[in-house]
Amino acid sequence: MEVKVTYGDGTIKLNIPDKNLAGIIEPKPTKTTADVLAGIEHVLDNPHGPSLSEISRSKSVCVLVEDHTRDAPHWAMVSAVVPHLVDANRVQFIITTGSHEVQHPGNIEIVDMIKRVADDANLNNYVVTIHDCQSPDMVAMAKTSRGTPVIVNAAAVGHDVYVSLSDMKAHYFAGYSNVVKNFLPGVCGFKTIEANHALALNPRSTFGIHPFHPDETRRDNPLADDMREAMEMIAGEAKIFSVAIVSSNRKLVWADAGLPEPVAARGMELLDETSSFKVTPQTRIVVSPGGYPQDKSLYHAQRAIELTKNAVVDGGQILFLAECRDGVAPESAIENFYNKLTAPIETVITSISGKYHLYEHKAYKFAELLKRISSVRLYSKLDKDIVEAAHLESVEDSQLVIDEWVSENPDVKILVLDKGNKIAIYVD
Repeated sequence: MEVKVTYGDGTIKLNIPDKNLAGIIEPKPTKTTADVLAGIEHVLDNPHGPSLSEISRSKSVCVLVEDHTRDAPHWAMVSAVVPHLVDANRVQFIITTGSHEVQHPGNIEIVDMIKRVADDANLNNYVVTIHDCQSPDMVAMAKTSRGTPVIVNAAAVGHDVYVSLSDMKAHYFAGYSNVVKNFLPGVCGFKTIEANHALALNPRSTFGIHPFHPDETRRDNPLADDMREAMEMIAGEAKIFSVAIVSSNRKLVWADAGLPEPVAARGMELLDETSSFKVTPQTRIVVSPGGYPQDKSLYHAQRAIELTKNAVVDGGQILFLAECRDGVAPESAIENFYNKLTAPIETVITSISGKYHLYEHKAYKFAELLKRISSVRLYSKLDKDIVEAAHLESVEDSQLVIDEWVSENPDVKILVLDKGNKIAIYVD
């Protein structure tokens, strides 16, 4: 059987004998609309709670927009929101990079797009900023109950209304991508992000668990709850208006708007229905993050490994299809992610278990996986030496790996997991 798996801007075709194919897992087919703008406009006209036009009138509004690493329909989301802000006193747009690269061409494109939309709508007194977690222009607030110092971009402080635009999906340590992530890490300083992400080493900081989850038994995620607390501290007495969507291939699956908690809870319910799967773990699995930008670097592609790792048995193998056109990681993350991962596996685990530095959670989780299974075989654009220094096996031909697996064991079952950055795998 020919199986198409996303990779970079295209697909890779794998020939897997029918008897060896354990299944293909990707987000479940759902009814979608290509008119994303109309779908978002509809929910803005029917929000949970007061309308955005009403609460923004004569107020200072801060609009939080996800950065270029999220393949969200930025134009449609901003275009739907801006007409509701024309009566605001001032509008501050912030690209919520968190600790991601600031002056990336993708972020510049989002800035230009926001300016075009705002000018076309005759929006007065607006500013567009790309967040930089290393900027000295920060405001220090109090600490969260878990001791995270809340240090925030000055441009994000003191507004009357916060509008958060989120394309929701499962997140491997924050539970789900949702409204809280636009605040922390979105507009926070480096020390805040580092302190919060240290909680990623806690086993409860994982996908499928979030303080806004409708199932009260699935709310105890310490890292996500720390984000929630920081969001409330940043907003203070201001109102938070959430615009959340779930998208697939740039089409709209679902949208909702209004008060953050009910909006997030409904999105999590939908994601649990469409993107969460219980599987019988297999000895051999194929994983793709979902193409660019999900596989833009090893750093970004790893999310798919974490969300799908429950599908492989101890001692098993993963064929990982991630283009990595931008290299192993953003420059700021190379030292504590990639360079850390090149140490012996046990050293990686023990060294990070002590004092945590930002990005080390990724090396820690990779090391834990590599200790449990026999190999991650990576098909990418990375040089062989770079791949193998990080204890991964470099692959030149993905089909040859499939052929090898079948040759070694004619009865082998191979499970294919596509768009891995948008699914969550649980053990059946």
